Amino acid sequence: MFKNPVLDFDKLVFVDMPFPAGKEWQHETRHRLGYMAVPGARLLVLNGLAPDGKLAQLMPQSPLHGSFWRPDVSFDGKRIVFCFKPHNEKSFHLYGIGVDGTGLRQLTDGEFDDLDPVYTPDGHIIFSTTRAHTYVRCMPPTNAYPLARCDRDGGNIYLISSNNEPDYLPSVMNDGRVVYTRWEYTDKPLWRAQKLWTINPDGTQVQMFWGNQSVWPDVVKDARAIPGSRRVMMTGSAHHDWFAGSVGIIDPDKGFNFPHGLTKVTADVTWPECGNGPVDPVESPRYHVSGNYTAYYSPYPLSERDFIVSARRGEKFALYLMDTDGNRELIYEGVNNIFHAMPVKARPLPPVIADRVAWPAKKDRQQPEHGVIFSSNIYQGAPAELQGKAKFLRVIHIEPKTYTYWHKRPHLSTGPVVSAVQSEGVKRVLGTVPIEADGSVAFQAPSGISLHFQLLDERQRALQTMRSFANVMPGEYRGCLGCHESHSKAPAGDAHSLALAKQPRAITPPPWTDTTVSYTRYVRPVLDKYCARCHEGDGEARKTLDFTFRPGFLDWDETYFTLIGKPTWGKAYELPKVCPPGFGIADTILVEAYEKVDPVAYSTPAPMQRLSYKSRLIEMVSNGKHHDVRVDDVSLQRLICWVDTMCPYRGDEEVRAEDDPLFQGVEWLAIRPKIKTAPQIARPGPVE
Repeated sequence: MFKNPVLDFDKLVFVDMPFPAGKEWQHETRHRLGYMAVPGARLLVLNGLAPDGKLAQLMPQSPLHGSFWRPDVSFDGKRIVFCFKPHNEKSFHLYGIGVDGTGLRQLTDGEFDDLDPVYTPDGHIIFSTTRAHTYVRCMPPTNAYPLARCDRDGGNIYLISSNNEPDYLPSVMNDGRVVYTRWEYTDKPLWRAQKLWTINPDGTQVQMFWGNQSVWPDVVKDARAIPGSRRVMMTGSAHHDWFAGSVGIIDPDKGFNFPHGLTKVTADVTWPECGNGPVDPVESPRYHVSGNYTAYYSPYPLSERDFIVSARRGEKFALYLMDTDGNRELIYEGVNNIFHAMPVKARPLPPVIADRVAWPAKKDRQQPEHGVIFSSNIYQGAPAELQGKAKFLRVIHIEPKTYTYWHKRPHLSTGPVVSAVQSEGVKRVLGTVPIEADGSVAFQAPSGISLHFQLLDERQRALQTMRSFANVMPGEYRGCLGCHESHSKAPAGDAHSLALAKQPRAITPPPWTDTTVSYTRYVRPVLDKYCARCHEGDGEARKTLDFTFRPGFLDWDETYFTLIGKPTWGKAYELPKVCPPGFGIADTILVEAYEKVDPVAYSTPAPMQRLSYKSRLIEMVSNGKHHDVRVDDVSLQRLICWVDTMCPYRGDEEVRAEDDPLFQGVEWLAIRPKIKTAPQIARPGPVE
């Protein structure tokens, strides 16, 4: 195998490192953070592709020792950028060094973890970072690390992702885009939502690449473009075990969700955690097993058939040359685990995608320039029953979770808890935009934040909801095909559409000032005003349905749980044999009430089947048939927004009423957990 002509190099860079350590150290996010790192790692260059090759240690350099994650070689093959946590510091920083070990330079510093840098064709560096101050919604003691960009010298750091959860392992594709793993669960379960996305190096044109509605594989990571191909090689890994994995290939020309476009290379290893799906197509029918290998990690494709990969045999990972038929040769076995191997050689420079962002200066970062989002026809690809019904587009922002208890998770593995429906973030309704008669829409969109959309009827009830988020960078002008977008087609910019013939509209805010949604502000006052006479105090109907405030689970208003129907988490929902009056009449989507490997939980729901369009609560308070009750227009819109945002219990006002957490060891953490004084980080920045 070592005579294969694809081996046009004789040097590899990789890390030899121990596993992380600490509570839940294998978790897909926690494993990578500075407080989980174990010293003793080395950044090495192997001269000679054989077990007896000559090693050169680039880092650490005396007197330091510490920890590493993935390095990257510059396109000219002369320098390496990497992240390193010195043993006497708390966080990973970015460094650069020559491939010969000279010219070491620290690029970033501070209390933040800066991780997994990659050179981009336009002369910048993209990496993951905790500088956004966000925490994983379903794991309070875990800092999240979305994507950022900096200059080659580490200056001018901007957050180019609007994600709350982490973005993993960016790498440059053959066409100049960056592919990465995005964990995001917008109104869908948290378990299987770690799939591949692409982004331009300037942060524009974020697009789903593969798997956003797929259960299998669980976590799709380590994505790298195969030379001369549109396909990418990746590892199918596990939500709760980052170091489990099987190698696969994704072909976006054959589809965007399981099973389309997916083949498994290492057919002897099951997709971890979620298991294999109903079908399990393999890349090569000639694949054979040659030894007991239990996991694969960080494959680097050399051709359509050949790749370098770390394989686990026994207690640690060693480095192999392998092909898609299962043939393999040992390259190097280290003291610890060998991860993230990459050839040290010059590579063709991918196309440089023009920078289209109006980057804000530091003095302007609180008010970056808006972008524009447009669609020539929001109905493109939509079911027939939806055609012509949508009159407004609602724009919602799930705010970054910069607050955390850290030391406790009262419910749904989250804290502070925002909702009993899902592991939720605070939701802010930005407002609505009218949809033109031809189905077109164009509006000014706030930049640097996550946005998701709902199609509304003339009463502003949700007909359809988006289970993901989009964003624009400052000055970005981007289109979409519609609310059932096919990513294999370019957005049609029909200049004859009504919306595009006008200036983009401003979002019309709701007719109230407290725009983060909560039960205590959006629902309870309406119940007290319109329902109390019969259902509270001395009201006769209280015997049937009691709306009197009663502290229940989490000391929350018990009526909240009645209206939402007491949803389950990570298992299929079953109605009680006898439902008490009012039970579940909000008729929201019970986001987490599915088995953990149920594909339906991740698919686009059918329109007009749940939410305010079908809500018995909304119908009851608006049609005048229930004892002549008809709530005022503003109260009705607040109830509708609450149902359509999946019934959160708390908003920003309620969360920030809690004091900052105080517990033993809190001051030791590099970034102090906060609630009341949690920061609000303006994206894209620049950030500190």
